[in-house]
Amino acid sequence: MDCTTYIEKYLSAHVDGELSGEELRDAEEHLAGCVNCRARFAEERAVKALLRERAAMLRTPPMVRGSILAALDAIDSADAPKGATRGRDRSAGADRAGWLTMRRARIWIPAALAAMLVFAFVILHGGSGTTPAQAIPPFDVAIDNYKQFVDHFEPNIKSNAPADISDAYMEHELPGFVWNFQRVGYKLVGGRVDRLPDGTPVAYTFYRGDTGTILCTYMKSHGLQPPPGELQQPDQPSGYAGEHHYYQYKGYRVCLSYPRSGCICILVTGQPMQEFIQDIVDSQP
Repeated sequence: MDCTTYIEKYLSAHVDGELSGEELRDAEEHLAGCVNCRARFAEERAVKALLRERAAMLRTPPMVRGSILAALDAIDSADAPKGATRGRDRSAGADRAGWLTMRRARIWIPAALAAMLVFAFVILHGGSGTTPAQAIPPFDVAIDNYKQFVDHFEPNIKSNAPADISDAYMEHELPGFVWNFQRVGYKLVGGRVDRLPDGTPVAYTFYRGDTGTILCTYMKSHGLQPPPGELQQPDQPSGYAGEHHYYQYKGYRVCLSYPRSGCICILVTGQPMQEFIQDIVDSQP
């Protein structure tokens, strides 16, 4: 199976748990050897998790809800086989399998767009009750990728020299700062640039040491402000106080910062918080 086949025919159904036994085996076999599709899978899962969690916490405004449903209905109408009826009638007839295949191939696009609309609405209107125990989509993207990169990180920037990685990031209008965790005992494994479901670039820099690993994720901020639940910071070197925001999130340690206007930096590790903070402080120039 190639990447195009997986993304177009399997990705959405794979995330939703709708694949048959043989399809699931083929999909898992492809993901085992393809870091790009693993990243797409993680991003799709994070987007859909956001939809589920936000639906439970917020009442979507009628105008937004109506627009999303209308868009999905338009996709359904375009994808349904000629003469097919909506609702339960879809499940009947010999065309069902073909219709489902087409729907799997295309539904992930409007689903991702709908999720981004909900995310944007929550950020702009200050969604109530947001805490680190609930969904923070950028953190979810960073952590999902971190969990996969711990086992295998495949750079797509050919050089692992910090200057070359920095240039590659800036070419995609992302921050060019490359953290110097080498001075605290980590090896710079490399960097890669991918795309999120909304098409915006995201950069990953991965570090591996004797005591743990750190992932740096750069992405557009989409207006994200430091969420509630920030841990009390220890004293930091003069000039850095308030620049880093620390969180315990889903069993991981997270540092959020704003290296450049319109962008955020998310550092993720499985190390204890005090060690993580000290590594960040000691890596500063």
